[in-house]
Amino acid sequence: MEGTTYDWSDATVFDAEPGWSMAPEEPTGGPPRDFDILFVHGMASGGWIWKPDFLARFTGQGYRVWTLTLPGRLSGPTMRTDPTALPRAACAAFRAGSPTEAVSILTSVMPGAGVIDGPSLDDFADALNAALAAIGRPVVTVGHSLGGAVAQNNARRNGWPHGIALICSAPPYGMWRASAQMAVTNPPLWKALMEYSLFGLAHSDHHVMRHNLFPNGVGDQDYLTFVNQLRDESLTATAGASGLPPFAPMPGPRQNIMILGAGRDRLVPALDIWLTAAWYGRQPVILPKAGHMPMLEAGREALAEELLGWMEGL
Repeated sequence: MEGTTYDWSDATVFDAEPGWSMAPEEPTGGPPRDFDILFVHGMASGGWIWKPDFLARFTGQGYRVWTLTLPGRLSGPTMRTDPTALPRAACAAFRAGSPTEAVSILTSVMPGAGVIDGPSLDDFADALNAALAAIGRPVVTVGHSLGGAVAQNNARRNGWPHGIALICSAPPYGMWRASAQMAVTNPPLWKALMEYSLFGLAHSDHHVMRHNLFPNGVGDQDYLTFVNQLRDESLTATAGASGLPPFAPMPGPRQNIMILGAGRDRLVPALDIWLTAAWYGRQPVILPKAGHMPMLEAGREALAEELLGWMEGL
């Protein structure tokens, strides 16, 4: 399948606390800026999702940018993403000091264990807040998908940053409406996402996932590299993004927020982008030909241009 070629090299980690990490890219041109930019990834990915050529559009305009990798489960991956998880857990359970401890170790690697012991959406927001504090100057937070829910939750819990940009983001009222629409209009994708959440990539329909995440096409090797870097996401956090309990600030006009959607997004439909924009009293920007992963598509230059144009007015 014909698609875009990506550079998947990772940035150097600048700073790390237990469970999360952050990497910087220094400005390479442009005027001095009054704020930095922090990019927050979506479900199951990491700071690697923001590729060097995309970030270079911002550093070339004078911005220092940061990529945040949110915390994972302290007990590590489950069987759904790591085939060695069960043997390793069995060895640890054999050395456990009590039957209760052994059962706890074995349970921690079972599919679905992340709904019990994974970090919550609030934990993600606290990690984001710690990252903002570590940067130590005004920051615009750019959140993609689940990362948008994290950015909104942090704004509710810890105060609004210099600005927030939401890209194909979970709406402030949660993903329940989009999920219900998907179950009716695109049941294969709904089923594939549920299978991925519970049982991992090995039990997911890759044809469905690939077609819906990358509606404009992606090369075989690029897709394989992409999925091999996906991690065992916390089901606690993704359940929190459903909107119950509420995670976002109360509705009301906001001047320092940008809402971006994608015309070919099969996960967060245009209606939810418009409703998110209405929640914050803004006009959304829709990239008509983009899918749910616009920062990985050939047209990601348009995404960068929209963000840069908005940031000029902050």
